[in-house]
Amino acid sequence: MNPRRGKVNRALAWALLPVLLAVSGCGAKSGAAAVDEDYSFSGDGADLNGDLEYRETEFRGTGFNPEETDVPADEGNRSPGDGPSGPGAVPGKTRKLVKKADVSIEADKSLLDKDGKLTGVNQRMDGLLKQYGAYSEYSLSDEDSARYTIRVPQVSYESMLSAVGVLGKIRSRSETAEDVTLKYYDLEGRLNTRKTLLGTFQGYLGRAQNIDDIMKIETRIADLQAEIDRLGTQLQELASLVDYATIELSIDSPGVSSDYGLPEKIRDLFAAFRGFASGGLLVVLGIIIFGLPLVIIFLLAYWLFFGRVGLLKKAFRLAVRGRDTDIKKE
Repeated sequence: MNPRRGKVNRALAWALLPVLLAVSGCGAKSGAAAVDEDYSFSGDGADLNGDLEYRETEFRGTGFNPEETDVPADEGNRSPGDGPSGPGAVPGKTRKLVKKADVSIEADKSLLDKDGKLTGVNQRMDGLLKQYGAYSEYSLSDEDSARYTIRVPQVSYESMLSAVGVLGKIRSRSETAEDVTLKYYDLEGRLNTRKTLLGTFQGYLGRAQNIDDIMKIETRIADLQAEIDRLGTQLQELASLVDYATIELSIDSPGVSSDYGLPEKIRDLFAAFRGFASGGLLVVLGIIIFGLPLVIIFLLAYWLFFGRVGLLKKAFRLAVRGRDTDIKKE
């Protein structure tokens, strides 16, 4: 290659460089202007479509996303005051647990009357509920057993679970704790995002210039409000399960089994068969009592009108003969 020609090419390149930079700058500015024109107001008579779409995109996905939550590398070295750790933990957030226990108790003798009937359990249970700020969501009791579904504040859950032991001998006890931390904060984040977005759209109503924009904004506001109500209900229900633990309590008199084993299953099977047989017998009796007389009445009517007596047949024959007689006379 000619050295002199190479020097000339390099000189031309350096000379054209400012021109190319200027052209690129103009293109970038025009592109930014186009974006601003699409996603912002441009005066009193601006079109809201671009800005609404931009706001929808801006707020989409800004709620709590469990998949985007990164657990720090030193999670195993966290101190107890640094927040929750382990599977389902959200850094900087309180762990949310739904606790439930099933307890079966053989009633203490102090709950029985002189006839051995379970009469004092309800009064004792009322005292425990008041003591721990709990309430009975469901109760069913008779002279031999009592069943309760108890909702107790989670701070008093362990204490009340131990206190029910004074009612008698514990036959069985099981506990579960479902971690709903991710679900709880996901609902909370989505709800807060929708509320913020709702406020933004409500502010647009004062800037709308035509009926079409107003209708679009009001439609979106109604949709957001419905979604806020739905998410709020779900969050309240989940918060109730977190704040109030559940204790399923069954109390039985001594000698009454609360287990559902093979003997109980066989007993229930025979009870079901007796119920089926009783139903079948009622059907047969119904047929005999009501169906048989109807059949007899039907056969008797057929015998009188169409059978051997044949009243209708005789009446028909007489009518035909009378008509033939009249025809002959004419």
